[in-house]
Amino acid sequence: MTESTVLLEEEILRLYREPIIGASYSNTFGEENIKNLVNTYRKLEEEKMMIMRTFLVSFSKSSDLATSFISVGVLHALDMKKELDEAYQWAQGLDDKERFIHHFDIGKSLAEYFT
Repeated sequence: MTESTVLLEEEILRLYREPIIGASYSNTFGEENIKNLVNTYRKLEEEKMMIMRTFLVSFSKSSDLATSFISVGVLHALDMKKELDEAYQWAQGLDDKERFIHHFDIGKSLAEYFT
């Protein structure tokens, strides 16, 4: 793994964590996280876009609800339909699938409104 890949990974992880979801009125559901991740992706050169896409896809299938629904919002904003469908299919296999799917829908709505 190259140093630039490690730095990109650290930046992506920071964008998931900051600002903290629910800590402010302007980031109640992770609106800022989604916007920042989408903006970062759009500024990358193609090779780094592919790396970030790998992270987004992986995180969209995270058992951490906040991580997965933010990822779904970003995938939706970037029009990554195949990856988005895969996340929904993954959620169908969960015991708590209704909760995840509901939050995925929230993530998609946030992406439409804020990006």
